[in-house]
Amino acid sequence: MILRALALSLALAAAFLAGTMVPTAETQSGRHFLRIDYMRIPDGQALRYRNLETELWKPVHQLRVDKGYITSWRLYGHHFPGGESDYQYVTVTEFPSLQAMDELHYPELFQEAHGRDYDTEISQQTVASRTLTHTDLWALIDSVSARQR
Repeated sequence: MILRALALSLALAAAFLAGTMVPTAETQSGRHFLRIDYMRIPDGQALRYRNLETELWKPVHQLRVDKGYITSWRLYGHHFPGGESDYQYVTVTEFPSLQAMDELHYPELFQEAHGRDYDTEISQQTVASRTLTHTDLWALIDSVSARQR
């Protein structure tokens, strides 16, 4: 009985230690994380919103990519929505790690991209252009891509 309890204890300890050696999503090589922001646009304001994203924010996101803060940024519009949804656009930002999600750098990048400070007016203009309905965080599990030729 004592031998059985000792064997069970050793097996549990070994299982625990083996579990702690499994790489986490952030430490696994090649892992990426997506932040998907869902945007509801006021009626008749879609063009205003798209212009704000492409003219004001896209250059900032390009600098984030250039500096390695993010892997990519994309703006998607609902082409054929199925059923009812509370959003018309999503922005998808790909990060190389979870830590990178905390490193936004917006004030200095906005200054670099536009030669002016990120201020309350710009913040209010952005907030007025859309309602952020919700945000999802996705972690890459597996993938297949086109091969380099």
